[in-house]
Amino acid sequence: MTRRVVVVGAGLASAAHLTALRAVGAEVVGVVTRDKTRAAAARRLAPDARILPDVDAAAGLDADTAVVVTPPSSHLAVASALAERGLDLVIDKPLAASLHDARAIVDVAERCGVRAAVTLQHRYKEAARRARQLLSDGAIGALRSATVTVPLWRPDSYYAEAGRGTRDRDGGGVLITQAIHTLDLYLSLTGPARSVVAAASTSRGRLEAEDTVHLLIDQGSLAASVTASTAAWPGGAETIHLYGDAGQLRLEGDSLVRIDADSRSLVDGTVDASGPDPLSMTAWFRSLYEDVFTSWAAGAAPLCDARSGLPVQSVIDAAYRSAAAGSTPVAISQERESACQS
Repeated sequence: MTRRVVVVGAGLASAAHLTALRAVGAEVVGVVTRDKTRAAAARRLAPDARILPDVDAAAGLDADTAVVVTPPSSHLAVASALAERGLDLVIDKPLAASLHDARAIVDVAERCGVRAAVTLQHRYKEAARRARQLLSDGAIGALRSATVTVPLWRPDSYYAEAGRGTRDRDGGGVLITQAIHTLDLYLSLTGPARSVVAAASTSRGRLEAEDTVHLLIDQGSLAASVTASTAAWPGGAETIHLYGDAGQLRLEGDSLVRIDADSRSLVDGTVDASGPDPLSMTAWFRSLYEDVFTSWAAGAAPLCDARSGLPVQSVIDAAYRSAAAGSTPVAISQERESACQS
């Protein structure tokens, strides 16, 4: 059955969603935006979609799925309104600007009997798929430590958009907006965190939230360090390096290397996702939508089920609280996951 989709929001990420939706054969029947420039861009990607002024108008369409691409602070209100009208939800990361609202979105979807997913598309890299299988097979033994780096560059012009990089609109800076993808992928591969110590700073005087953050994550028998920044000129690929007692795995961008007595490259990726344009990740978005729609049709939870997005938001919430308290260790609430490590 062809999915009839309304896309709510037409900002930076919407082009990747619209392109991927078209690629998987979904019918985009509406796009919600009041911005004429964004409306024109959306029409080029979804020429048959109606341009709509608000969520109420979107709910009036004969759609079965809503893709929410509005600022994170609005996700709860938008998702709730659409769920109440019986639409399944695909929500652009993060689920919400706060852990409280993210949990509320999961709860309202379950209460309304609709399905919900979150676009944490890095889980769908081929390198991630291979790493997940190798870890499941015990290929590098027991994990002992890990390093995660997200060295990005965003110029001041990137933060010129009203509200970008503010706690009220986005929930924070580089950690929740950019590094959430790599941190989520790391957690989906290695399991839940118990506590975190964090320090955050910004090199931009007018930027409210952090552009650089450092985390130490305790996962019991495994410890990890995480560094992320949007002030790392000229930017580069994110890296997850996993150290086991029988070998190592290094995910760098879209590539995967296994390091042991016979070190070798397992995946030679070509995607550069270090820039600000999500269109670079269209292939991952397409895989995500294929998984979502196929899983829902089969009555199953996709890899990116919305509830599986809560663990990374719990870590981010704890990290922000730790940084605000002068790098005090903060325990992380354990979320009930769904599909995160499928």
